[in-house]
Amino acid sequence: MNILLVYKEADIATYKMLEGLSKLEDFNIYIASPQSYTDKKIYGNCTPLDLPVITSKFNWNVIRALREIIKTYRIDLIYSPSSSGLSNALFASIGTRAKNIAYRGTQAKLKRFDPTYYLGILNPAVEHVVCETKDIEEYLSRFIARKRLTTSTKPFDIDWIKEAVRTPKQADDIPDDAFRCIYIGATKNRPFKGLTDLIHAFILLDDPRVHLTIVGEYGENDFQLAQQSKVSAQIHFLGQRSDAISFLVTSQLFILPSHRDASPRVVREAMACSVPCIVTDIPGARDLIIDGVTGLLVPPSSPQKMAASIRSLIDNPERLEAFAKASREHIIQDFSVKAYTDGFATLFKSIKKA
Repeated sequence: MNILLVYKEADIATYKMLEGLSKLEDFNIYIASPQSYTDKKIYGNCTPLDLPVITSKFNWNVIRALREIIKTYRIDLIYSPSSSGLSNALFASIGTRAKNIAYRGTQAKLKRFDPTYYLGILNPAVEHVVCETKDIEEYLSRFIARKRLTTSTKPFDIDWIKEAVRTPKQADDIPDDAFRCIYIGATKNRPFKGLTDLIHAFILLDDPRVHLTIVGEYGENDFQLAQQSKVSAQIHFLGQRSDAISFLVTSQLFILPSHRDASPRVVREAMACSVPCIVTDIPGARDLIIDGVTGLLVPPSSPQKMAASIRSLIDNPERLEAFAKASREHIIQDFSVKAYTDGFATLFKSIKKA
């Protein structure tokens, strides 16, 4: 079976899945991306192929190059995790035997009467859609037949945090005996990320033992809210950091205050680092933890409940320690790269036969 990945730049979970498939007897994996040959992140026995830069949903140079690849390598299935890659692949595969498979990792709403969606995910030529969460699958079932939908939540391997574990970091001015909380995420101009709620929760908590490190681009309003509060010395803004995971390693609690968020990788990273999580009870994100086992769920937009949950873990170190141990075990047992790869192998075989 000849499978083509069309993507601008895939994440490590996708690459590792393809690496696993490439080692199976029945799979030939080709990766077409706009990066130069030497810059491609190729794993296993995958074959890298050059592709012009994808600048839009209809790019003639990309379509022409893809069509040549489809014919030359006798491609059976095209997996396109990005919307622009998908639309170009759909055009390129017209009149060929190649079947198109899409990926949906966002809970953004679809517009049935917006023609641009028919260049991609709502195009009848899309054979199947892989959904990141069950909630996304449920929503898409309003537009797409159930038999053409599959949920496959991305895995995580503890090896992916080895470098962070070797180089743990902590914000300056945090006492050694402090209870260390952390949030990682880009929140500037993104109020739905809920950082304002998290800051309000710390103001309500008003506990000198507790410090919060915020990693990621942030807005001025949130910064001023924290700076003008009575807990200003306990909230540390670090801005955008390429070494964000290293700050997870020295933290005792990760908090996700989002109002909406599909399936945030950072929650997996925290659990892999044995850091328990408090996560808002929202579609997608809530499925990553086990409430009362690896962390706690709290209602979104509720600083009071968030503050109470933080305090409950500060006051119960035995429970926090149990959460930490269970979090790492949860990642190892339930987010296996092999299981993820096996699921795709089964899916791809069934689509080719259909």
